[in-house]
Amino acid sequence: MRHIKYLLPAFIFAAILKTETASAYPDFIGYSYSSCITCHYNGLGGGALNDYGRALFAGEITSRAVFPKTMDDEEISMKSGFLGSKPLPWWFRPGLKYRGLWLKTSPGSKDTIEKFYNMQNDVNLNFFLDKKQTYALITTVGYTGQEAYYGKTNTWFMREYYLRWKQSNNLWIYLGQMDKAFGIRNVDHSAVNRKVITLGQFDQSQGAIAHFTYPDWDIALNAFFGNAAQEDNAKQKGYSVAGEYQVYEKFKVGGSFLMSESDLEKWKLAAFTTRMGLSKGSAIMAEVGLKERTPQIGTTDPELGTYALVQTLVSLERGYNLLSVIEHSKRSITESSDESMKWSVGALMFPLPRTELRVMGVNNKTYPSSGGAEDQWSLQGQVHVSY
Repeated sequence: MRHIKYLLPAFIFAAILKTETASAYPDFIGYSYSSCITCHYNGLGGGALNDYGRALFAGEITSRAVFPKTMDDEEISMKSGFLGSKPLPWWFRPGLKYRGLWLKTSPGSKDTIEKFYNMQNDVNLNFFLDKKQTYALITTVGYTGQEAYYGKTNTWFMREYYLRWKQSNNLWIYLGQMDKAFGIRNVDHSAVNRKVITLGQFDQSQGAIAHFTYPDWDIALNAFFGNAAQEDNAKQKGYSVAGEYQVYEKFKVGGSFLMSESDLEKWKLAAFTTRMGLSKGSAIMAEVGLKERTPQIGTTDPELGTYALVQTLVSLERGYNLLSVIEHSKRSITESSDESMKWSVGALMFPLPRTELRVMGVNNKTYPSSGGAEDQWSLQGQVHVSY
């Protein structure tokens, strides 16, 4: 399996000759917003929204049903600040985020289980040294509930903290603990392109990112050396490259490559990404990748597998959308191994300012290397409040 040494760099090099990783809502390319830096303090997407991102969410994405017909979109946008229309000091921007999940497995059967999970509880505290926000300190404090943060539950922790320097309109520098530069940063941290390949909601890493941005292409170079909360022998140290190229308006292709290792295991990742706006508010995006995991303890051979995600968003009317997500994962392509398929379909809704709701039906299918397995069904409901 040594061919991965040559296969991964070749795979990704072709994809990123001119290449930005996508944001937490990369589907919004359907609104002609293809660059994450438009709405986020982190130009690679995710994390707190800037003032423009808040205004855009309120004035273009959220349903108008709760607002008087006499109020235009500009007035709605002006009320999107942390204190509504009341201005804050230029040097400070706070934010709050909450995400909860209701899950019902095997609905209709005697084995059904129903649970509610508090998935995300974040406080954003962002500081600026000048009015143009050339120099910024971006921080996110989180509180973990059921899902342990490196062995700790029901505790506060520093999710991210980094200095951001706008060296010019075309170069942004980030220093601190933050998400790694790789692939599509969609909000579902359990997806095949997130947690299972060391890119989950707790996998931020200390390091540095140089992000080059131009009208038609972006590229980010990331060196990292692990999360501060991890044990030293588990810290993944390495580098990644990620980028996108705009083929034409509302259509981007890109690629990512990551190589890292700890005392416990090595990882090599490569991915091809694409995002396309279909009509206003509607889009399709995909990430297809290779993943190689090599245990550092023992004589186990490297395990080379594949993963793929295809997500489609169809706008029904302002604030209400159909969402379909298809995921595929195979543990190894060099030997007999399990293969999994997952299809999630339902509604993604923004009925109120600062609020997101999801209602999804999910089918999981596993194809074991030998024998068979029954389909697994579940129902999911999510609420996301971003203040």
